[in-house]
Amino acid sequence: MESLLMGVDIGSTAVKVVAMTAKGEIRSSASALSVTHSPRSGWVEQEPEEWGKASAMAVRDCMERLGGARIAALSFSGHMSAPVLLDDADVPLMPSVLIADTRSHEQSAFLRDVYRQRFVEMTGNEPVDAFAVAKLLWIKKWHPDLLARTAKIMFPKDYVRFLFTGDIGTDRTDAGNSLLYNPVMGEWDRTLISELGLNPDWFPHIYDSDVVVGLVCAEAARLTGIPEGTPVVAGAADMACSQLGTGAVQEGTLAVTLSTSAQVVMPVAGLPTAGPSSCMTGSVTFHPSAITGLMYGMGSVFTGGLGVDWCYRMLTGKLTMQDDDYARLDEWTRQMKPFPPGSQGLLFLPFLMGSGTPYFDPNDRASWLGLSTGQSPALLMHSVLEGVAYNVRENMEQFELGGYQVRRVHLGGGGSRNPVWCRMIADVLGKEISILNNRDASAVGAAILAGVGCGCFSSAETAAISLVGVSSPIPYSEERHEAYNRLYTRYRKLYRALNEFYRNE
Repeated sequence: MESLLMGVDIGSTAVKVVAMTAKGEIRSSASALSVTHSPRSGWVEQEPEEWGKASAMAVRDCMERLGGARIAALSFSGHMSAPVLLDDADVPLMPSVLIADTRSHEQSAFLRDVYRQRFVEMTGNEPVDAFAVAKLLWIKKWHPDLLARTAKIMFPKDYVRFLFTGDIGTDRTDAGNSLLYNPVMGEWDRTLISELGLNPDWFPHIYDSDVVVGLVCAEAARLTGIPEGTPVVAGAADMACSQLGTGAVQEGTLAVTLSTSAQVVMPVAGLPTAGPSSCMTGSVTFHPSAITGLMYGMGSVFTGGLGVDWCYRMLTGKLTMQDDDYARLDEWTRQMKPFPPGSQGLLFLPFLMGSGTPYFDPNDRASWLGLSTGQSPALLMHSVLEGVAYNVRENMEQFELGGYQVRRVHLGGGGSRNPVWCRMIADVLGKEISILNNRDASAVGAAILAGVGCGCFSSAETAAISLVGVSSPIPYSEERHEAYNRLYTRYRKLYRALNEFYRNE
């Protein structure tokens, strides 16, 4: 009987599961929707218990499609920087505050004012809302009663792994996304944790991402169909797994994941505390890789597929998108093909949730310039796609400013199914791009870690290089790239003017 590797990704919109062979062939996949709540402007949260239900549902669906194939090991990927607070009965105390949530901007400002240099020297990062430490300080200010009842703090993939195994722990990639982990020492900075008024005992044991940490328990076996006793590997944060699943482990590879938000990832040479890459501090974030001893840099585009979803719902009056809506969106995409660069004078600044790289300014807002009567929904959507593409270029340029040469671009995520957007990104960047054969990169990365843990692969790095497949390169148009260069200059100029307006309103 064939033995397969399973990766489970707790994503922002869905839990996705893949079962693949040791040769990287996907035998089965499944998904289950996740519900995101935004009770106030700038708040983005999910209920941890819902991840458990969605994970069990998706894994069971995947197992049923496999028809009894053996799972050699499974592993997990999940939201980065989204703390889960558990009481002494291992019950979540509150919703998990997700990476895109900006409620902690006052706490981030405090950390930058008082601790900026300390964080930069230890992690290469300035404190921003995207890191878990600011979210924990917000909880400390507004919900001290919950912290008083907290026994352990974990992260999404750790919580779901706990439901499968009973093991409580995390790995260095999620620990690093808290900014409370010292990547050089390989341990929590308990002195800093105490100085910030947090309890070091809340922070659990840190595993390597590719080690077996437990076995599937009886209850998880009953809910999912995976045999009790199946080895479970620690796993990693979603973007650390995505680094593996996109092949962004080789020098010169830039991976762009077009999900609800978009992420731009490259391998980097250690912490940027000195040398040319130090100019990236505060604009690109730095994270421990799932590959021991390595780091990756990440640019953040908070409005990726979110912009597409928002634009479609606003133009149609729909609250949610159903199958017939995706068919209409496909028709709009076909109508976009003859549109020239610039969307006939329309420009969209894509900051629906504030800005990520290179600005990280929660005051930023989305703006549409050039609106007039007679503009079709397809044209309006085309301008949204261009705005996101400009922000992706800003991300790429931060790596280039830091001395990293972009030799190849891998494109994945749900947005990579849109051929107009893919070609547009190639034209805006002025780079050939290749589409990932499997767009669920984080789930694939988790499956790779499962394979390392059970001995199928010698290392996650070699597995990622050999297993991740991409399409033939999509060339860019020199003529369209030159047009986009002029439009990009205009976009940057307008950003500065509107940022000043939003800061002073």
